[in-house]
Amino acid sequence: CLPSLNDLFNAFNIQSDGINDNLTLTDIRRLSPALVYAKLNSDCGEAHGQATWKNILIGFIAVTFINCSALTGAIILPFRKKPAFKWILTTFIGLAVGTLTGSGIFHLIPMAFNIPKLDTYHSYLNKALFTMIAIYIFYMRDQLSRIFLNVETIICTHSHGDDDLSLQSNDPTESIPSTSQKSTDKSSKVVSLNKHVDNLIENLKAMKAAGWMIFIGDMLHNFIDGLTLGAAFMVSIGEGLRMSLPIACEEFPHELGDLAVLLSSGLTIGQAILVNFLAACSCYLGFFVGAKLGELEEFHPWIYALAGGMFVYIGLADMIPELVSMGDEIEKDYIDSKQSVTILLKLKILLFQNSGVILGVTIMFLLAKYGKHLENFISF
Repeated sequence: CLPSLNDLFNAFNIQSDGINDNLTLTDIRRLSPALVYAKLNSDCGEAHGQATWKNILIGFIAVTFINCSALTGAIILPFRKKPAFKWILTTFIGLAVGTLTGSGIFHLIPMAFNIPKLDTYHSYLNKALFTMIAIYIFYMRDQLSRIFLNVETIICTHSHGDDDLSLQSNDPTESIPSTSQKSTDKSSKVVSLNKHVDNLIENLKAMKAAGWMIFIGDMLHNFIDGLTLGAAFMVSIGEGLRMSLPIACEEFPHELGDLAVLLSSGLTIGQAILVNFLAACSCYLGFFVGAKLGELEEFHPWIYALAGGMFVYIGLADMIPELVSMGDEIEKDYIDSKQSVTILLKLKILLFQNSGVILGVTIMFLLAKYGKHLENFISF
């Protein structure tokens, strides 16, 4: 198989944008043996096939790792009442904000326009970094206004404003009226009992609907994640690993919240884990579809454009409100324990959140700028 012109030029240290007047006769003489050898190499097709299967295998392992990292939320969910739990979780949410937004702006959106193949890619990265800094400045303006200007905020009992979206749910059946207690009351009337039963059925229907919404939403979300990973791993292993990092960082806090929703919708822990596992299987389906489409280069920009928009939206419109809400929950825990919420506490929460955001953006920027070195290191 014939290598690309850029690869040949880099191998022979030839400064040229293509076959044009910049190539001298000496350059052509130096390139000719390599071109003839590449053309006559009969093992090229087999090597490409081996590389493809290696990419698919490593990609499959990466998808499995991401799904397992998401399910670890079920392991630590019983510890959600520990004081340090929300502090750790708010840092992870900040990390998800940084990696998702950074992946969209530094990786996916430029790949949709084939910018990494241009000589101006590093210039784009520097300007994109200023874009991220601008977003961060306005985010900090809002957060500091909440702290120092005493902007009124609603500290809700639950992280999403509804009972079915709370990470603080102690028992999935707490909000369900007990029919056994009603049946033991000898003085209750049949009409009153029927009314309570009807209310119970309506509550169950509403809670089950919330569970179904989570299930369907997760399936679509995981399918697009898999689609992105499939296309990325078909480009290169390094590119696939760069896409795996933000997805893994986002899945952990996201799936942890989904587990709480499913538990509060009336499911047991085992049933909630099963629903999460079934939703995670769509990531495998998306991966193989993305790998198949990844063989056709004309589909790459469209997949990256779709994933880039999704990553930026989830990072800014979904995870940042979750980050703010988690900070409000930490403050409410202090209020419930009869402790004062001071400016120092608010700054401490902001520090934990910002450590995750800055770390995530830094990692994605460094991977975009020096990712080729990592790719060369892991190639075997």
